[in-house]
Amino acid sequence: MRDLLKKLLDHEISRREFGVGLTALGFSTAAVNSVLASTAEESDGLPRNGIKVQGNGADILVETFLAADVRYVFGTTGTGMSPFFDALTKKEGVEWIMSVVESQATAMAHGYELASGTPAVVFVPGVAIPSTMNMLYNAYKDDSSLLVYSDGPSTEIPFRDMFQQMEDWVEPMVQFTKWRWKVEDAEHMSEIAQRAYKLAVTPPGGPVHVRIPLNVLADPVIKNNTVYPQRRFSIAAEMRPKPDLVEQTARALLNASQPTITVGSEVTRTGAQDELVELAEVLGIPIAQGYSVFGDFPWRHPLWAGFHGLGVSKALAGTDVFMSLGVQMPGPGIFTSPPPRKATIIEARVEYQNIGTTYPTDIAIAGGIKETIIDLTDAIKAMASAERLKKISAPRLEAWRDAQAKAEVVRREKARKHWDASPMSWERMSAELDLNLDDDAIIVPELDYRTPFYWMDFDRGKKTVIGQTTGFALGWSIAAAQGVKIAEPDRQVACLVGDGAMLFGEIEALWSASRYDIPIIIVVFNNRSYDNERNRILSRSPLYTRKDTRDQWRDISGYLGDPIVDFTGLAKSFNIAGELAETPDQFRKALKNARAATREGRPYLIDAIVMQVDQRGNPTDKIWYPQISFADRRERKV
Repeated sequence: MRDLLKKLLDHEISRREFGVGLTALGFSTAAVNSVLASTAEESDGLPRNGIKVQGNGADILVETFLAADVRYVFGTTGTGMSPFFDALTKKEGVEWIMSVVESQATAMAHGYELASGTPAVVFVPGVAIPSTMNMLYNAYKDDSSLLVYSDGPSTEIPFRDMFQQMEDWVEPMVQFTKWRWKVEDAEHMSEIAQRAYKLAVTPPGGPVHVRIPLNVLADPVIKNNTVYPQRRFSIAAEMRPKPDLVEQTARALLNASQPTITVGSEVTRTGAQDELVELAEVLGIPIAQGYSVFGDFPWRHPLWAGFHGLGVSKALAGTDVFMSLGVQMPGPGIFTSPPPRKATIIEARVEYQNIGTTYPTDIAIAGGIKETIIDLTDAIKAMASAERLKKISAPRLEAWRDAQAKAEVVRREKARKHWDASPMSWERMSAELDLNLDDDAIIVPELDYRTPFYWMDFDRGKKTVIGQTTGFALGWSIAAAQGVKIAEPDRQVACLVGDGAMLFGEIEALWSASRYDIPIIIVVFNNRSYDNERNRILSRSPLYTRKDTRDQWRDISGYLGDPIVDFTGLAKSFNIAGELAETPDQFRKALKNARAATREGRPYLIDAIVMQVDQRGNPTDKIWYPQISFADRRERKV
């Protein structure tokens, strides 16, 4: 503890990192909070009653960021942000991380928030709000605490529909934010900024938006503005569930013949993965991964039951007690099957307003997910002897272990046929990634197939997955991976991105990776097509679904191979090294070169040629597309 305390007081670690360290040493949550409270004034540099700040609106804003332990601001350049840039120049402690496009700055901030668990700040030109919203939608869907600031034209010339003016620049953000505000004067800058931070982080987290006109950023404050330590506005997130509801749930799970639990991001956000594993093992309950940006349960654990969202849990059939834990209830809206009608339905979430909105619920628990899991496990252990619990759990655990082993044999046998193929199979690429990346690498995927999830070792203390975002707005992963790396500089970070997603506005993200020496490995899964999108379009085509018209169906939007994009050439234009890999041997060597480059502090891109697959997962080669040349339609060659 002494070493941790010294690092905190020397500003080598944040208060959050200090708390995580104390927890690892065995301190209880209450003890951690007590120690944090006793060291707060020394560690954050601000007295309890705050400090008086002189300067303009931008100076006060930067001081407010410092009071909240904000280390980075992500954004793009803009004339209206000039006072803010001046304030950053004058005051150390907050660093400016720039992108050349607002959507990528937002995705970078989103990745940082997901990996660090702390809010991320974005500052963009006011006119760039539409661009920002594309990736902000993803952050909104993932409950990410983003503080989005934007500038604006001076309020001295309002409502004239002139340069960068419209009726209301705040209203478009309503759909993607928890709260939004326009600062009218610099006198209230600190109050509004501290409120924005508070609202962004209060569970469930989410984006907020604050618009600050240029003259408000630049206006000097007549009287001193008080900036308080942000901790004085924080809310303790520990929310114990009602004991009687916990008892009912424990009894239902204990007496169930086939219980199952589907989990989501609230498990990871509360750091409850280990507690969830304990709950699963005490009764041998299979756990399915719900609709989430994280891997909330170790996917190599024998009790993992697959994905219950964009897929159907392997444990769903025959379930008599179904529990949705820290995630929205599964259903057709996320392309999966709901629990059986006869099953007892239990929902537990901190987002209590979303409990019971889709299906009738038998037991509804509003509370913190970590607290709920701990109390539920304790209640089960209190209701049954260790002998009885073992009698229940052991056969289930053994059955699921056997099923997993058999599925693994089938999976590997099926993959043998195309193991050495070129273009490479998804299975072989995934296996090579698992073997050649660090055991504890962070994987940031933006792919239309989950194949890597079944071949890579996502387990406790092993590889971690962040992504794909539940927003599924393409153009996210390369910038998000950079944000993850900034938050976790001492862990290897690999971005797995489809060629279609990369062409969806991600090329600009290479600029930031190169400028700031962000050493991530970028693997482009390149099959020169929108592969799974083509399969989905085909499955919904009225022409294709009818046998008598099937031969009329044409793929008019899926093929991307003309022109063939040189992704390594694009990377080279940003001074990022890379190489093409078409065979497993080439891919293995490319991964070795990528590891060497990132050790030297530089990003690396691998253009990996992977096979197209059809609806049944078999190799295919769809290269037809409408041949249109507008040059050929000219009457004059001009």
